[in-house]
Amino acid sequence: MSASESLPGVIFVMIGPGGAGKNAIMRAVIAGSPTVRQLPTATTRPMRADEQQGREHHFVSMDGFRRLLSAGQLLEYQEVTPGKFYGIPRQLVIDCLRTGEARIADIEVFGAQKLAAAFPNNTVQIFVTVPGAKLQSQLNLLRERMQRRADAFTDIDSRLRRAQEVELPYQDKCDHIVVNDCLSSAIEATGDIIERELTARRLQEASL
Repeated sequence: MSASESLPGVIFVMIGPGGAGKNAIMRAVIAGSPTVRQLPTATTRPMRADEQQGREHHFVSMDGFRRLLSAGQLLEYQEVTPGKFYGIPRQLVIDCLRTGEARIADIEVFGAQKLAAAFPNNTVQIFVTVPGAKLQSQLNLLRERMQRRADAFTDIDSRLRRAQEVELPYQDKCDHIVVNDCLSSAIEATGDIIERELTARRLQEASL
């Protein structure tokens, strides 16, 4: 979108494999910030016990998701795991950026790429990963974390394949990388990244 340069808002995109702690970090950042709010995406997966309709996601049926697609209301969509679709609401993104809002969202890799391509000056990609010098040690830790979470809606083997093939290789394309070894430190690091980005944008606007 060519209007990206003139839009004052920003979307912080949290990217990373399942089990890395993206949502825990994101919730803490939102709770501690007076300005940053979540950008809800559309999904066909079931709502979890700690989620609310329209806050983390717009939870829709498969038929409802198809209607969003046919109406052109999604900027991008992907089948992240078998039968579980996610999409980015086009108009919500535009409205938030036009009004100068700071939003944060957990968006999968292909959606993040599409969002960054459409709004290159308004998207900051933050990759959240786990410690480990080798890929296998990272995958083992991700498996342990997903098993501890005991999420009935998570297909662990499928998520690990996606982590290895799609998500972990994407971190070099992101603006920032946060290693979630200690959750409190990862939350602090993410908050610092967001504050630096917002401060830089405020200074840039003041200089115009």
